[in-house]
Amino acid sequence: MADEKYTFEQAKIRLEEIAALARKKDTSLEKSLDLLEEGVRLANICTELVDHTDLSATATVEVPEDADASASMPAETDPVMEEPTADPTTDAPQVPNDEVESQ
Repeated sequence: MADEKYTFEQAKIRLEEIAALARKKDTSLEKSLDLLEEGVRLANICTELVDHTDLSATATVEVPEDADASASMPAETDPVMEEPTADPTTDAPQVPNDEVESQ
C-alpha cells in the first residue's frame, strides 16, 4: 500500500505486521531499517488521522413526544457506600449500625 490512502484501522494492522516482522531474529538489518521507516511513516499517518478526527458529540437522539423525558435521564441520586469513619479515641474504623446488624 505504498502511496495509498490508509484508514486508521489499515495503518494499525500494518504496524502490527511490521512489529511482528521486526521481532523475527532472521530479519536482516537492512530489512529492519526499511520496516522502521515504513513504521514511522504509518505512525505519522495514524497521528494525523487522530488529530483530524472530530470527537465532539454531535449525534442526536430523537425521543418520541409521548415518551416520559425523566425515564431516559439517569437518576440524580445514586446510592453511595458510606466509608467508615475512624473513632478518634481508638483510631479504629466505626461501622454504621445497619452494617453491624447484617453481619
